[in-house]
Amino acid sequence: MFEYFGSTLDTIVSVLKLVWRFAPLWLPLALISAFWQQWMAYRRAQYIQSKEPVLLEIRVPKEVSKSPAAMELALGVFYATGGEGTWYDIYWKGGVRPWVSVELVSIEGQVKFFIWTWKDSVKGIQNSLYAQYPTVEVTEVPDYTLAFMYDKNKADLYAAEFALTKIDPYPIKTYIDYGLDKDPKEEFKIDPITQVLEYLGGLGKGEQAWIQILLRAHKKEDPKNVSLLSQFTKPEDVFDVGKKVKEWREPTDKWKDDVKTEIASIIKKRKIRGEDPEDNKINLTPVEKDTIEALERSTSKTGYDVGIRALYLAEKEYFNNGHKGALNGVLAQYSSGYLNGFKKAFGTSHDYWFQDPFGKKLPKMKKNMFEAYRLRGYFHAPHSGISTQFLFKEKYKRKPFILNSEELATIFHFPGGVSETPTLGRIESRKSEPPINLPS
Repeated sequence: MFEYFGSTLDTIVSVLKLVWRFAPLWLPLALISAFWQQWMAYRRAQYIQSKEPVLLEIRVPKEVSKSPAAMELALGVFYATGGEGTWYDIYWKGGVRPWVSVELVSIEGQVKFFIWTWKDSVKGIQNSLYAQYPTVEVTEVPDYTLAFMYDKNKADLYAAEFALTKIDPYPIKTYIDYGLDKDPKEEFKIDPITQVLEYLGGLGKGEQAWIQILLRAHKKEDPKNVSLLSQFTKPEDVFDVGKKVKEWREPTDKWKDDVKTEIASIIKKRKIRGEDPEDNKINLTPVEKDTIEALERSTSKTGYDVGIRALYLAEKEYFNNGHKGALNGVLAQYSSGYLNGFKKAFGTSHDYWFQDPFGKKLPKMKKNMFEAYRLRGYFHAPHSGISTQFLFKEKYKRKPFILNSEELATIFHFPGGVSETPTLGRIESRKSEPPINLPS
């Protein structure tokens, strides 16, 4: 036994000596890599902190006759890649794609629509919304999250983050599946967002629920998982080394690549070879045909990187544990049995006592989720100021999933009269500007 430990210790010492011997080779590379990561984090922190955040409240009129297709058009203004236009923008200025948070909020049952963005994007968002919804009111308001002071001794919260049940290209159940693209009469509409609004409108005194949908433009940035040698398939390819290396380094879009893989997999399972080797028949079930059509339609529309986070908060005397399950299932109506849906990816709760035996992990998790929501941090570490803290805030960074414009418009749009939630603040109409040709 002692001989075994002795030989193991000798091996470890030998390995450490070998590592130390080659330190002049790997140590500079490790230091350069570490410096580069901290440099990028610092420059991004400066860039993000230079942007002024603004919260817009959208007040909806009593009559909204347009389908969610109008919101799908309005969302086009959020597809912006300006911060990452050039190498200089990304690596020297620390530029990032601008992101937006569209939010559904209930404050003691009063339901409100908000959009969090950067100051320089406000005008474009207002114009886009007014173009599709001329009667809404869009006004800049104080951030509602700052009015709630989370103190674990006086208040409690439950937070959840969501993910897709299948890979990104599979679409959720959208407004087209509910027939809302045909603009049916109000009495025949089935609008899935009403379920969310009813939950929000059902909260009482001292209770709040916040739902944020963070989004930014999706673009190619997935590495190709192929070797460089695979680029050289013909002898003459050796004369185009530069071109082949460039093609190899060019990022790909896994979102669209996965569609081809999934369709090929569905067809392969149903492929029946007849007696004639040249005769290949494909027998697809109606569900499989619908699945292929849905996959192709999904990636034909504009894609967005998305993260969804929700919080239920209340003073301790009003906190209701029953809202945990309700919040986890608040997006259930968008799920389709054979396509995609939402599931809880993370929640501030434990299933077993031994996951947090001393009761210290859970309060920290809740505080982190509260801060991440308030700072709208998801794609990058949230930076409320330039300090050494930026080194430690990467814990708020998450891996997004992808939804297209149709899916986003389904989970965030302005409901018509089909939603009778009494606490949804509506207005009579938006005041319009007088005609410019009025006589003086």
